[in-house]
Amino acid sequence: MACWAATPGRVVSALRLSAARSSVGSSPFQASTSATTRPPKITIAESQTSWTSFSSAVESSTAAPASAAPPDAQAPPLATTPPRAGTPILSDQAACPFRAFARHRLGAEALEEPLAGPDARARGTLLHALMRELWGELKGSAALEGDCAPAIERAARAAVAEAELDEPFAELERMRLAKLARDWLEVEKKRAPFEVAAREDKRKLKVAGLELSGRIDRLDRLASGGCALIDYKTGRPTPNAWQGERPDDPQLPLYALSTPEGITAVAYAKLQPGGMKYMGFARDKGLVAQAKDWNALLAGWRQSLEALGNGFASGDARVDPKNGLATCRYCDLQTLCRVHERMSALEEEGEEPE
Repeated sequence: MACWAATPGRVVSALRLSAARSSVGSSPFQASTSATTRPPKITIAESQTSWTSFSSAVESSTAAPASAAPPDAQAPPLATTPPRAGTPILSDQAACPFRAFARHRLGAEALEEPLAGPDARARGTLLHALMRELWGELKGSAALEGDCAPAIERAARAAVAEAELDEPFAELERMRLAKLARDWLEVEKKRAPFEVAAREDKRKLKVAGLELSGRIDRLDRLASGGCALIDYKTGRPTPNAWQGERPDDPQLPLYALSTPEGITAVAYAKLQPGGMKYMGFARDKGLVAQAKDWNALLAGWRQSLEALGNGFASGDARVDPKNGLATCRYCDLQTLCRVHERMSALEEEGEEPE
């Protein structure tokens, strides 16, 4: 964000040099220059022949009100439709306003590094394809009473084929996905009856005047009434990521507020070997922990999401990582925002970094 500024002092120095050269005459390098290309001489009025008065005059003419140049932390407000990045705009704004500005308005991104085999993102895509295909065939809890092995095998093969993996990675991924599906269905069998109402359903979401694109991993219609929003995760998710003024993962709260089906539960489906389970909040007892006050929870989510959306739209571009340098650890924009220089400056001044 910081840029070189033509300060009054620099302008004065530049004009002094130009005026001095003009008063001495042409240099040897000007001898072969035609009259049409020779730099014009600077004429200084008689009343400004002293450098002191000349400097004062230039500085007066170049001085600008403090409000003329916006601070580095403030970008121009968003005047057009927002980028098509969807809900990551809000999660980036929560993590660091500059990150959201750089990624979604400047289009800054890191170069991809080649890896041997699928990376974490590719494996996540495989998992989502597996669950989409599996529940497209099973359709709900009633099918779990029968033999699910054929459906699991077909879903694993379809997911790997969609990813266009080469052997031997393809066979290894088919085996991994099939085992993952078998283990996960054991978790699903413990639930109350449900029907899968939507899978990877694309939605248009609105918050603070922004129209964002999103895609719901899964929407279950519950026998007890209402619907459950489900988001597949393979890492170490926590519902605490939905809480606070700057939530780490505002995606599911935004879906809950924007979905017209009557959401009564919001849950992560943690598909991590050895620790598979549902995690989240619900209006009623059942799938996940019951919220103390469901309506208050939704109201808090709405307030924080509106603030994040307004911040992005208004041009808030502060280098303000939520958890200090811990937030920056896996960010690929450090050379652009120079956060380490800023943090070092704060430490030298005796201040605590944010």
